[in-house]
Amino acid sequence: MARSRGEASLVYVAATSLGLVTVLGLHIVAGRRERTLDVSGDGACGGHCDPVPPEAEICGESKSAAAGEDFVDACAVADIPENRARIVCLSGERVAIFKYDGKISAVSNVCQHQNGPLGDEKIVLGCITCPWHGYQYQPDTGASPPPFVEKVATFNVRVKGGRVLVNPKPNPAGTRVEPALIGGGSGAEKARSEIVPAERSVIPETAAP
Repeated sequence: MARSRGEASLVYVAATSLGLVTVLGLHIVAGRRERTLDVSGDGACGGHCDPVPPEAEICGESKSAAAGEDFVDACAVADIPENRARIVCLSGERVAIFKYDGKISAVSNVCQHQNGPLGDEKIVLGCITCPWHGYQYQPDTGASPPPFVEKVATFNVRVKGGRVLVNPKPNPAGTRVEPALIGGGSGAEKARSEIVPAERSVIPETAAP
């Protein structure tokens, strides 16, 4: 019996060690992959996104941004799967551009827990879910749902002509950014355009008694 217990203990230790080595190996591979995206200069961030037009500032290359003042053409709306993301490199920053519920939001691709690639996973129950350990972030704020306090940077976005335009300057972590509507503009802009002035009722004048 003692020998059986000893063998079971050895099997447990071996299985645990194998699990730790596997997890560590996955982290190392993912880290190297992310590093490759950082140094990629082909405008496609290692094949995660369509080639970015040469006039854009992409992957650390400083060029004129013809897509709009302070905005660069990042990728096509049609190339982002629903509830998933395209990862692009803007000014050396990995950005995950998510499409969900007819909207577009962009956040830092780096999870605050252990630098997991947020753009590799999908939106679950309204939250971006890190593929490594399940940490979650709201796509419009970059903040974890309460009571959690982790936050990632957000990016201003626009949609124009079926293309996603992103301001490469990150907002402070946890800053809410109005999602861009796939139909064009942001939610706030659409709400303003839909406001119809109230009609005033004209009360006829009556003669003084």
